[in-house]
Amino acid sequence: MTNPEQTKVHLTEKIEHAFAGVVYPGDDDLTGSSYGEEPAALVNDFRGKADWKQLDTSFLNQAPDGWGSALSFFSDNALRFYLPAYMIADLRGELDNGCDPAVRLCSSLTPAGQNQKIAQVWGGGTMGERATACFAKFNAGQVSAVVAYLQWKLGESGSNDLVIEQALDNYWLARDAAS
Repeated sequence: MTNPEQTKVHLTEKIEHAFAGVVYPGDDDLTGSSYGEEPAALVNDFRGKADWKQLDTSFLNQAPDGWGSALSFFSDNALRFYLPAYMIADLRGELDNGCDPAVRLCSSLTPAGQNQKIAQVWGGGTMGERATACFAKFNAGQVSAVVAYLQWKLGESGSNDLVIEQALDNYWLARDAAS
């Protein structure tokens, strides 16, 4: 039987290695939205934070400005850059429920989520189109790390998480196999 702590250490190393070469997107590419208060707060909180390994979990749980909603407002490039910090904090059991990276990685890739329309003020299209365009930027190692993380998340929950299962079946496993 596999030791859960060894699994977490191995997965942490896999995530760190896969995302090691991702470059800080710059202060001008932290969010793709200017609608509402949260995107501006996100830019304020993440401005200059060019090393995701230096972000402590209390910051991740609160950013931006106490809302804990950064994962929802990151630009595609910022998500790719900061995602490993969130996945690793989740592996450690340190994230608040509102900061679950699996939500951003999965909810738009399910039958219920992928066809939801996005208002024109937020760019239009569907949630599935937006998600696949974002995740298309992930290289093979990053996709493999995301799949391993999501599979760990399924095993960790001790139950069947239909959203994660559907996202794996609808997108992530095929993406991983094609990489």
